[in-house]
Amino acid sequence: MFNLLLAVTAKTVFTNIGYVLLALFALMLMIIIHECGHYLAGKLLGFKIDEFAIGMGPKIFKHTNKETGELFSIRCLPVGGFCGFHGEDEEGGNDPLAFNNQKPWKRLIVLFSGAFFNFLSAILIITIFFSVYGQILPTVTDVYETGRAYAEGTFQKGDIIISVNGNPVNILLEEDLANFLKDAGDSAKIRVLRRTVNERGKTKFEVVKFTATKGDYSYEAKIYDEEGNDTGATETKTSYGFGIQRGAEQVKLPFFRAAGRAIPFCFFVVFKILASLGALITGKMALSSAGGTITAIRTISEVSKAGFSSFMYVLCILSANLAVMNLLPFPALDGSRMVFTLIEMIFKKPVPRKVEAVIHLVGFIILIGLTVFLDIFNLIKN
Repeated sequence: MFNLLLAVTAKTVFTNIGYVLLALFALMLMIIIHECGHYLAGKLLGFKIDEFAIGMGPKIFKHTNKETGELFSIRCLPVGGFCGFHGEDEEGGNDPLAFNNQKPWKRLIVLFSGAFFNFLSAILIITIFFSVYGQILPTVTDVYETGRAYAEGTFQKGDIIISVNGNPVNILLEEDLANFLKDAGDSAKIRVLRRTVNERGKTKFEVVKFTATKGDYSYEAKIYDEEGNDTGATETKTSYGFGIQRGAEQVKLPFFRAAGRAIPFCFFVVFKILASLGALITGKMALSSAGGTITAIRTISEVSKAGFSSFMYVLCILSANLAVMNLLPFPALDGSRMVFTLIEMIFKKPVPRKVEAVIHLVGFIILIGLTVFLDIFNLIKN
């Protein structure tokens, strides 16, 4: 019995370690993609690159390109990485290859490319996800006979709603399902995927467009007792709306349709991230909702247990999150460096490099401190 218990415990431990390692791999992959964006943009624009590093801390592997002098290194701590441009944190002097002596517009492109590559990777991941596993979309589970929607022959039971008034419908949270028709107005242009069966009995989807109009409709509602039990009785209720009952379904999409829907979905995720950030700043969202590196690893690890599809889904969201966070105008982040570069373009003179370096150093210390604090706060809270 003891041996069996020991074996089960060991299996659980090694399984959890495996998920943590998978989470670390995912985090490192997103960072490498980010740094590859900087690297490729730099190479295309003629920047000299001193080192491309995977991980942080002491080097455990290094290789120098004899032609370019670039150093490729793998470091012992599997968190982080960087693309070190020549003279990036120096005045530059008379060195024409120094990062800060390059034209401002070139530097802006290089600084922006890291986040841009993260966003592109998010689009690619979610395109594959929508094709292989499907996108969660609102469906029409019932159409009420006394509503205008039914009378005009618009919605049909089983319709999958993909856009309202030309705006793609995206579902990320439960509230999105409840609110996607909230601002539709009294008359809305709707696009749906409608199932059809061909002569061979194969089911396929066709896109149907129509205008839905709100009206009064009646429906039968179940009656529950004080303890929440279904009494078996019903009552007729009347409400104003489109005359449909909504649900949700995960729908596999053809690759090109998936790619077309992946782009607005990723922008939708970015909007959600910015809204959440605003809610954190204003105190509308609890601090426990945020987290640092350890929290991110734990989140990826936990979600991965639900299967590879869940892993891909959270990877897309975290990729978009990394893109957004890096473009914030906070010292030490790419967004802040872009602000300093824009100041240089506008005033034809850079902020003293030493002053900028101190600002970025202070910002970096604050970011590290905030990350550690949020991780400890989450560990204590949970």
